[in-house]
Amino acid sequence: MKFFVKNSGVNGERVGILTEFVKKPSIEIETPTAAYLTQGGSVVHLTAEVLAKVFTNPQLLWVPLSNSIHLENGLKAQGEGVAKFAGLQDYVTCVTLQNMNEVAQAGHFETDKVPLWTKHGKKMISADRYMDLMEVFKPDIILAIADGRTSLDESYKRVAKSVHRTANMLNTCVQRYKKSKELKNSCLVGVIVGGALSKKCEESIEHVLKHKEIISGVALSGLTDGTQESAREPLEKLESVFKNVAELVPKDLLHIVEGCWNPAVILTAIKYGWDVFDGSYAVKLSNLGHALTLDFDATKDACTSYLLDLNDMCYSEQFIPILENCECLTCKKHTRAYIRHLLNTREMLATVLLSIHNLHHFDQMFHHARQHIHSNTFDAYKKHVVSQYQSYKMSHVKSDFEEFVSQSPHMKKKTRLCEELSGRIQKDDNDST
Repeated sequence: MKFFVKNSGVNGERVGILTEFVKKPSIEIETPTAAYLTQGGSVVHLTAEVLAKVFTNPQLLWVPLSNSIHLENGLKAQGEGVAKFAGLQDYVTCVTLQNMNEVAQAGHFETDKVPLWTKHGKKMISADRYMDLMEVFKPDIILAIADGRTSLDESYKRVAKSVHRTANMLNTCVQRYKKSKELKNSCLVGVIVGGALSKKCEESIEHVLKHKEIISGVALSGLTDGTQESAREPLEKLESVFKNVAELVPKDLLHIVEGCWNPAVILTAIKYGWDVFDGSYAVKLSNLGHALTLDFDATKDACTSYLLDLNDMCYSEQFIPILENCECLTCKKHTRAYIRHLLNTREMLATVLLSIHNLHHFDQMFHHARQHIHSNTFDAYKKHVVSQYQSYKMSHVKSDFEEFVSQSPHMKKKTRLCEELSGRIQKDDNDST
């Protein structure tokens, strides 16, 4: 695989091309883009046939071992890698250790191993074992094994161990990669951790760049442990990490960000030259019954909400598409009311239809980002999308607070007294007349 920058913007944002995949020489993928989350090798909730209708061009697929390690024996028997095994041979696969959308279990570390939590329980994985699996999975892109399940609020001791453990495991991955005949068609990506502490992060970057002649890119991990709290880190704090790391990493390397991030975080990272993102956010929304409805026209004020919660009863009689003028299969054929009914009756079709829409809309966000980078208007586009996310977030924080206040015992008592007093005043007024 080769990566080259096609066009750069004024702040560091860039449009790049991923090309010359050994097993797929005709494929070219433009960045910034997302790698779509798979489970057992297949995109979550969608068959290969439906996926081909959602995307007419080949896409990047994100393959965490945590939900696909059980394929090992089948892949060994087949011998042609996870893409062919899943019937997605025209797609580009990127294998990593964990699904960052899942909450990390605390503890359970060893000196040269990290825990892999699967549906069958915990498995301790060493770098050698990880590379054994890579020789079986045969992905196009390999993210080196890393101790990256940390948040920006971790202690110094935990971050220091993460950086040290990740560096040692990268050395093993590089040695195995150089010797392996099975991985000659794959490229290796080094993982940077320690974002919580700038000095430790710089140490991690320095170690990864020692292998610059071998690796094809870098991946930034260690920003989230999968919890809701770590996903709500202030945008300014994450922006500082994206900016500082990007300044220290060579521009000719592919830049990948791990983590289930909202559009505001993603576009902020794009501003500083990050190219590929973990696409688990769209899956998370679909599982919650939510639909993305971003307005991409940066020349006018947004006239739609950033997100719809289709579990809400208010959509039960809205016989219109999720989003007007959306070209996805769901919006062309189905209504908000129908999807709300499916969610209410717990039909699996609900998540299928929401996945089709959310994957399409998520992809459109990157498509418009690339267009704005080409036209040097990315900053206005970013502000437009971020403002929609922040407006939605603030409105829900306010409503959640109001609900909390209204449900508190003190406020209930106060409200009841006010109602009683109001009733007495009304009675007195009636008696006087």
